[in-house]
This record gives sequence, C-alpha cells and structure tokens, in this order.
Amino acid sequence: MKIAILGFSGSGKSTLAKQLSEYCNIPLLYLDCVNFEENWVERDRAECKKMVYDFMQNESWVIDGNYSEMYQAERLLQADKIIILQYNRFVCMRGAFKRNHDYKGKVRESMADGCTERMDFWFLTWVIFKQYSRKRKNKFKSIKEKYPDKTVILKSRNQLNSYLKHLTTK
Repeated sequence: MKIAILGFSGSGKSTLAKQLSEYCNIPLLYLDCVNFEENWVERDRAECKKMVYDFMQNESWVIDGNYSEMYQAERLLQADKIIILQYNRFVCMRGAFKRNHDYKGKVRESMADGCTERMDFWFLTWVIFKQYSRKRKNKFKSIKEKYPDKTVILKSRNQLNSYLKHLTTK
C-alpha cells in the first residue's frame, strides 16, 4: 500500500500519516524532515530529491507533504491512495496554534532534528491567507480529476473521522 497525504498546513497531515503508517504497518516519510536540516536550514534540493526517490523504492509507504518538486507527480502516480486534507482556514489556524502550544520549544517527530516548533509572522500569514490561493485549490482539484478512483478530498474533521472509521471496519 502506498499512500500520499497532501493538504493545507495545520490540517493534521502528519498526524494522519502517523496513524495510517502504524495502522497499516508501513514506513513513513515526513517531507518536512527531508526539506529541512537542523535549525530550519533548507536542505539542498538534489539531496532532498534523492532522499524521496530512495524512500519511494519501498514496496509500501506513507508520504506526508506537498512539496511539488520532491517527485510529487511520481508519488501521486505510484500511490494507491491519495488523501487531501482541505480544511477551512479557521480549522487550520486552530490546528497550527494547538501544535505550537503543544510543541513550543520542542522538536516534533514530523520535523528535522533541531527544528524547534515556532510560530512567526510568515507562517501565520501562510496558514491564514496565502495557502488558500486559487492556484493551490485548483491543484488539489486537478489531482482529484486526474486520479478520481484513488483520491479522497476531506474538508472537515468529521469527514476524516468517518473515513478512518470506514478504513478500520474493512
């Protein structure tokens, strides 16, 4: 089973990825861990791509993150299931604030070593406004159109919970 998880920042992509990885007992890659080195330094793009390419050679995987330049087209093609968390800005803002509160000054499992949780103006602007661009929404829509049989777009936590319940009762 190969699962690609995409969506808005603060929507819970990493939490979902971990749940699915544990439930299906398959390896998990957080693209934020690939993108950043210690202290929020962006990793060399060629190195990032090699890390993702190597991970994608696994028979099964869960990959959490958008990062188009990190073989997104190939990830989506290979994936058996594509899950897009497309929650409204208030849910994502609340998720980002909760995460910041829970991990302030700590490094989350879904981040690279030395990248302590932080909330700055740039990130807040991204979470509240910029990530909701028409271009980004259209990209998610086009993924669903290209891969209709394996893509699910979830627009609320209730939809996610129903989806997870359906998975676990199979």
